[in-house]
Amino acid sequence: LNLEHNLEKLKRYPWLKEIPENHRQVDFQAWFYYQKKALEAQRIYNTRRNFRQYFNASQLTYPELKKLLESLLKILKGLPEKKQKWLQYLLPKQVNSIINDPSMRDGLKDSLNKEFENLCQFDSLQASFSSDESSVVSKIYEYREKHTEVDVLQLLDNSLKLAWIEHIETKYPVLRIVSSLKMEQLEQEYREQVELKFEISQQILLLKLRENVYKDVKYNRLNNMISYRDLRHQVSKKRRIWPIRKLISHFKQELFTLIPCWLASPESVSAITPMYELFDLVIFDEASQCFAEKGIPAIYRAKQVVITGDRQQLTPNDLYMIRWQEEDPEEIELEIDSLLDLANKYLPQVHLQGHYRSKSLDLITFSNQHFYQGKLRMLPDFEVLRQQEPAISYLKINGSWEKNVNQNEAMEVVMLIDKIRVESPEKSIGVVTFNIQQQQYIMECLEDRASQSEQPLPSSLIVKNIENVQGDEKDIIIFSIGYAPDKNGKFSMNFGSLNAAGGENRLNVAITRAREKVFIVSSITPGDLKVGSSKNKGPKLLKEYLTYAWEVSEGVTHYLPTVEGEFRSHWYLKERLKETFKNGTHSLQESLPFADLVICKADEYVGLILTDDDHYHQSISVKDSHVYTPLILHEKGWKFMGLFSREYWMNPDETKAQIERFTVKAE
Repeated sequence: LNLEHNLEKLKRYPWLKEIPENHRQVDFQAWFYYQKKALEAQRIYNTRRNFRQYFNASQLTYPELKKLLESLLKILKGLPEKKQKWLQYLLPKQVNSIINDPSMRDGLKDSLNKEFENLCQFDSLQASFSSDESSVVSKIYEYREKHTEVDVLQLLDNSLKLAWIEHIETKYPVLRIVSSLKMEQLEQEYREQVELKFEISQQILLLKLRENVYKDVKYNRLNNMISYRDLRHQVSKKRRIWPIRKLISHFKQELFTLIPCWLASPESVSAITPMYELFDLVIFDEASQCFAEKGIPAIYRAKQVVITGDRQQLTPNDLYMIRWQEEDPEEIELEIDSLLDLANKYLPQVHLQGHYRSKSLDLITFSNQHFYQGKLRMLPDFEVLRQQEPAISYLKINGSWEKNVNQNEAMEVVMLIDKIRVESPEKSIGVVTFNIQQQQYIMECLEDRASQSEQPLPSSLIVKNIENVQGDEKDIIIFSIGYAPDKNGKFSMNFGSLNAAGGENRLNVAITRAREKVFIVSSITPGDLKVGSSKNKGPKLLKEYLTYAWEVSEGVTHYLPTVEGEFRSHWYLKERLKETFKNGTHSLQESLPFADLVICKADEYVGLILTDDDHYHQSISVKDSHVYTPLILHEKGWKFMGLFSREYWMNPDETKAQIERFTVKAE
């Protein structure tokens, strides 16, 4: 009864067809099987997009629907095999895009026609790959599925570099020693050998000079020396003394054997030596101050010549001198004054960039920035820099300009000298003024002071005008600016030779004479100078220097940044090291221009780290990097360590530990 009841309920659904009339189990099982297959077919049918558009079952008879589906199956019969063939050239995503967007198919056809040759070359290249290369390409394809194109390129680029490094190091195993103790041992041995060479070379030189004196000595039959006999007679007699020129002409061989090195001005060389090749080498120093016509005669007496000078320093001064000058010279050379400028036109040039006079960066940074385009390599003293005391003191006083002198400034200079002599008697002092009258007045005040105190002035003390201070250097330099309003409050902007063409070179010379300290004694502040209308650079640079000195005196630093080279900054070892110690008790900074990194603790310098970044690549030689720079650092009191990129690359943790050990030792 229950079965009959359910069968009656099934017959109420018109979409259920051919319900068995009997009650046999096998017939009902078959009927249920086909009904479920039909429902599954309907589900699949409904999930296919666009089927209802082309196969609307509600409007088709079964034969019509069957005919259409059989036609579709016939069309799709070879599609799976074709799709597998497409997947050899197209990604699944591209295949689906072509099916869904017919316009993309046309675009691919056009692209194929345009890129066919490139595709052929790609296939040829792929066919030429070795098994290793094919393996690399396969791995790149696998990596590409989960990463962007940029990531793939970075991976390939890095892998090629690693492979190249491994190849080079295999070919030249010596490159691997940079990350071993052997490198440190070689550097130490190299420095010791260079220092030993310095000592031995001096001894060898003296020995050879002595040997040369006695090498060709002649004796007579009584065993008396006849060499140098006549020369000795001429230089020891009291009457009818020969001029030096005649002496050199007659005893050239003996004189140059006894005295192989001569120190003289170009004028003296012309006056005392004959006009032919006498010297193997003639060296001109301060050639920027030498007139070309005075230096050329000395050049005629040389087999080789070296001309040294600084174009940013003083030029020849023809004041109170008579010179032959043509009104309209045809030769360009006749328009050139200094021997240095003349040499620059014809001789190869070598620029010396090391500056080791100033113990503080404050003393040279201004000149480096305004005169040498930041090219000077500066290395200050460690203890001086660690104290972080300004190397320039700006002393503003109330002075006035009367009768071309500033009396108050002069007295301040005298008292400052007395104070320095009491506190630091070992320090040498130099006074520089900006006009000759102020120089003479300060000298008179110092002499009066010495007479009153009955204490002589130190022999090392100099008081010079800005025009004749070149060549001097002192521990402490005191500037008496002199310029000030007169008693009526009028301020005359008359800067004398500083306002002439090239006057800025005089300023450059003056401000670079100090080794340790500069005192600016001035009656004005930098803002009092109105130099906007000045024709030449001298007065403008004076104002800039006084502004710089004022700021340094107030504790402001002006260190030039380290110049980066041709490589990208993220390649640098120093960038990796700064990141490593970012949150430690010690910080690694690029605060000094002469080192890659500075180890600091609470804003106090501890030591230096030298890497193989820009400073290493910009060194002129291996000896400069591994010998001379470390020797100078030792001399200046710096504690330092050297690191190479390979050390960090091979073992970053050990590199970090190495820096930490050095830091503890340096403290």
